[in-house]
Amino acid sequence: MVKVLGCEQDTVEYVRAIASDPRVLERLVDSLAPNLYGLKVVKEAILYFLLGGVNEENEGRRKRGNINLLIVGDPGTGKSQLLSFVADVAPKSLKVTGNYTDMEGLVVGTSRGENDRPEVVPGVLIQADKGVLVIDRLDRMSRRELAALVPVLTEQVLTITSDGLQETFYARTALIASANPTLGRYNPYQTIAQNLSLSIPLLSCFDLIFIIRDVPDIFRDRRTADHILFPGRRIESTAGEIISYNDLRAYIAYARELKPKLTPDVAQHLVNFYVDMRSASYVGGEAAAISVTVRQLEALVRIAEARAKAHLREEVLVADAKAAIDLMTRSLEQVGIDVEAEKLDLDILYTGRPRSLNVRLFKVMATIEEIEKKDGIVKDEDLWDTLYTEYSISRRETARLITKLIREGTIHSPKPGYYKRNL
Repeated sequence: MVKVLGCEQDTVEYVRAIASDPRVLERLVDSLAPNLYGLKVVKEAILYFLLGGVNEENEGRRKRGNINLLIVGDPGTGKSQLLSFVADVAPKSLKVTGNYTDMEGLVVGTSRGENDRPEVVPGVLIQADKGVLVIDRLDRMSRRELAALVPVLTEQVLTITSDGLQETFYARTALIASANPTLGRYNPYQTIAQNLSLSIPLLSCFDLIFIIRDVPDIFRDRRTADHILFPGRRIESTAGEIISYNDLRAYIAYARELKPKLTPDVAQHLVNFYVDMRSASYVGGEAAAISVTVRQLEALVRIAEARAKAHLREEVLVADAKAAIDLMTRSLEQVGIDVEAEKLDLDILYTGRPRSLNVRLFKVMATIEEIEKKDGIVKDEDLWDTLYTEYSISRRETARLITKLIREGTIHSPKPGYYKRNL
């Protein structure tokens, strides 16, 4: 039997027949964890995660196609069901839970070899190379393992030197993970960093982050209950729409291997979006929030490529770019919002604080440094007067900023009413 992209010819023909349906994208999304009601945006993100963008490795240049996805949610919102379905339907996958690192390494582990000598053993992230790694309850993993995860996710390669020997492991792995808020339920009046016990560098490794909140809604709650308790009605209403598990798995396996090309029109559309979003920062000055970075631009390319794969196309269309932008915007509107200013601000993802706060803290530190160089120590009154005169920062705001800097260990108070930097 002739094979195309690793699939049997008859499988390819059947998959392409499914793709000929104008509603194929909607059908694919609805076929992901069909027992779980709703969550269409999250399921769409999962579909693109499973398909991924285009990986390129030539002449020393590597372009990552893997999409990393984090789902944060209140208990009982279906995160584990979604992740279990992903682990089952992906052509190559490994699934672990948050306490897994008590048994083995996430990135690397050790074992005893000949003569009882310790040997390095690739962890699950490396074992899932060219596949997907599913981590349920990422927030339960140890800080040591999570810290080790960041550089490997970023570089997709790990080099270990031991006893004069050097080993290189590849981790071209797409990561999907779930996490519960630190206090049980997600607080929309706090930043993503305040809601989770995960580090800022780790959060920034995810291309998309979605939050599932358990908010009572009489109409949605009734539809959810009907979906669970009357499966017969669901099956009748979706007859011919839901793609069977086996067919979906074959479809994903085939589509993953496609390499759709980015056309000049699509590239220009993404460039225009990037520049337009950045322009607000040019106009707003140093305190203006940054709404998009190069990291998001690269993620948009991967998502657009994944959407083209979902349609089994050889080229990425402008429609794919627009859909990628819409999905990215939905994610950023959940996790990249300055809750006080109600504006998109990616400093929240990269520093844990809105840019407006970072700018004020910088002004306080610059003032402290200037006064300290002149007088050796900073007095309350001098600091307050200077900040109010030069930056219109009130005493109450100054006191709040000083408290934050002391808690972070940036400055200290050698005696009441005086401050010094921690060098």
